[in-house]
Amino acid sequence: MLALDNNQLTAIMTAASGLPPEKRSLFLERVAARLKLHGGRPSDAQLDKAIQAALRGLTHNATVQP
Repeated sequence: MLALDNNQLTAIMTAASGLPPEKRSLFLERVAARLKLHGGRPSDAQLDKAIQAALRGLTHNATVQP
């Protein structure tokens, strides 16, 4: 079980909301797996790194051609 405060939960949900619905579950699984490696309550910096790592490959920036 992970111990997160309200601000940390908000950060995760905000990041997840930017993903297509079909990718959100995978994102949450990735965040949880990364945080479990640290054990206990993660710091905000650990959470930020976990979110960024979880987002890799799930998002892409479209290049708009003029």
